[in-house]
Amino acid sequence: MPEYQGIEIYAVGKIEHKGWRNQLLPVFDDYDYSNDQTGVQWPWPANPIRDLPGAMYVGPHFLGDDHGCFHGENTHGVAAGDAACGGAYRGLTRPDVVKRCLMAIEQATHVFAWIDKGDAYGSLVELGYARALGKHIYLYLAEDLPEENDLWFATQVSSFAGRAKTAREAWEDLTLRLPGSRL
Repeated sequence: MPEYQGIEIYAVGKIEHKGWRNQLLPVFDDYDYSNDQTGVQWPWPANPIRDLPGAMYVGPHFLGDDHGCFHGENTHGVAAGDAACGGAYRGLTRPDVVKRCLMAIEQATHVFAWIDKGDAYGSLVELGYARALGKHIYLYLAEDLPEENDLWFATQVSSFAGRAKTAREAWEDLTLRLPGSRL
């Protein structure tokens, strides 16, 4: 079995309740932010990735509740800038979400990006930041995205860019490209 020791992955792409990350990565943070105003749990510690022995997932992490209260338009899976579950829990502030994501990208050795919608604006910022830091970027665009989309620039700054039918297919391709895999 391949060994991926030392690889730390940050996942880029649209965030949705029960989205593609939930199927592939250990994305939930069970930390209770409602009782701790410091809110410094993630991006550390990183979580082991089941499919990649030795590799770790560094972010982004979502606040989990099974109901999707922390998810919604522009909330990054942590009720960014708002409260969750009808005000029962506080979300993270937007500046705090950005700070945490940038810290996680700094920690990452590799970035896996699955772009299946043309309006992944935050994802483009994350990819640019990762590129500026010299991270290994593996960008996968959904096959059904139009060829004439404006994501060509992002493909040019990536270590690898390709197309896939699903996030799972893209992830499986990534695992073959990572150092430590046995092609």
